[in-house]
Amino acid sequence: MNTKYKAILFDLDGTLLDTAPDLIQACNYTLNKFGFPSLDEKIIRTKVTAGMREMLKLGVPKDKWDTARIDTDMRECFANFYTEHICDRTKEFSGMDKLMEELHKSSIRTAVITNKYYDMAKKVLSKFNFSKNLALILGCDSLTHSKPHPEPILKALELLNISAKDALYVGDHLNDIKASIAAKTDSVAVLWGYGQNECPDIDTWGATYKADSIEDLKNIIFC
Repeated sequence: MNTKYKAILFDLDGTLLDTAPDLIQACNYTLNKFGFPSLDEKIIRTKVTAGMREMLKLGVPKDKWDTARIDTDMRECFANFYTEHICDRTKEFSGMDKLMEELHKSSIRTAVITNKYYDMAKKVLSKFNFSKNLALILGCDSLTHSKPHPEPILKALELLNISAKDALYVGDHLNDIKASIAAKTDSVAVLWGYGQNECPDIDTWGATYKADSIEDLKNIIFC
């Protein structure tokens, strides 16, 4: 199989892995621990890409945001619980392991660029066999800026010694595509993730390609 790309750079949550179930569990655990009722999964999914703080705000009345210690005690509780249960129900999206193996066999380098903290990303990825072939993992705390800033993608290109024209960034969120455009790489907006819950109108994101399935993504990569 032929491809014009030397490296495929992936977002993590909602792109490589379906991490939402464990994030939702951690959010509701934290809300309950601080005296707030659990939220329906569909509600939390609207902010599952936005980070712990925004998920917690969904369950705390706005007039209590300042006093509920969302940014400190609640966030710490969420992070600690999530880290301990980071892969209870998380799964790779069906077919992703096969695609990653094909990329490896084709000598195409793979990397993960995520707005998850590096230690969390490394821990959850370590549970999946394809992670052994990743050339690089960058988290939100790996650099000064995180997506949608292009710095993480630009740093990955530098570390991999690959030019922007030889790389493809794959993500499920508008911020992924914004970062890719700014870094001047081609991009794929995937439709199986969470980003459209927060940022609808995927046709307006400006991605080079859209992929409705992992088979679509494979066909984009291999021509």
